[in-house]
Amino acid sequence: MAEITVRSIRFPFAGSVNLDRPGPELDEILPSLALSMTMPYLEPYLIRTMKVALKEIGDPVLAEDVRRFSQQEGHHFRNHALLNDEIREQFAASIAERLRGIEEALEADYQRFSRSKSLRFNVTYAEGFEAMTCAGALAAAEYGAFDRPDMLPGGDIWAWHMAEEIEHRTVAFQVYEHLVGSYPYRITVGTWSQLHYLRYTSRFARCMAEGLGHKLRRPRSPMHRSALRRYLRTWSPRYDPAKIEIPPGVDALLARFSKLAEAS
Repeated sequence: MAEITVRSIRFPFAGSVNLDRPGPELDEILPSLALSMTMPYLEPYLIRTMKVALKEIGDPVLAEDVRRFSQQEGHHFRNHALLNDEIREQFAASIAERLRGIEEALEADYQRFSRSKSLRFNVTYAEGFEAMTCAGALAAAEYGAFDRPDMLPGGDIWAWHMAEEIEHRTVAFQVYEHLVGSYPYRITVGTWSQLHYLRYTSRFARCMAEGLGHKLRRPRSPMHRSALRRYLRTWSPRYDPAKIEIPPGVDALLARFSKLAEAS
């Protein structure tokens, strides 16, 4: 059983979004805000998928991990929905309307996947997304990105969310192995799923950049190179997130947010 704690936290976002930043900072910030824009649609889709998967899971320990995973994701997307309201407020009405249009298209895709795709497809999408974002979260922890809550609009939501992504990193993979278990299918459909998701984050980021009159450039920091290396390791047939070494500081972060949740 994974050590998964459900932390009910609501972060204050009023006035936390400042996009009057130098270009190199925007190159870091806008892709992260693009991730936030997807969360109120991606994470409910993951929750719906796990709800269906629970009916097929015979292992009570894994079933409990799935329930806790879904509860964590529920708290994540509700906070991101509040942050996204603040993000849209930073743009002219025309850009905010375009962002809404991308959101509607993404939601339509996920509703269609839940309605018409197989459970096999949907749990593979979930595993592909979780593997990719866990790689990024691990790289961020490795390079101390969580030590500067003022760097990204929204503050501590990013450290909390990414630390919990690391905490529940085994669940989607174990559900996939329990219900599907095919390495070729994981790689082919999982990679398609990641590309589907990244196309939407790219659309969000480009739209926001256009609204700011900024031309996005891809960051090439050591942290981003580490994220790519970690991501490529997920393609291995020996990949198992339970065996990943967790960077120092993640446990302390999780403990801090547990105390914050208890005090809320």
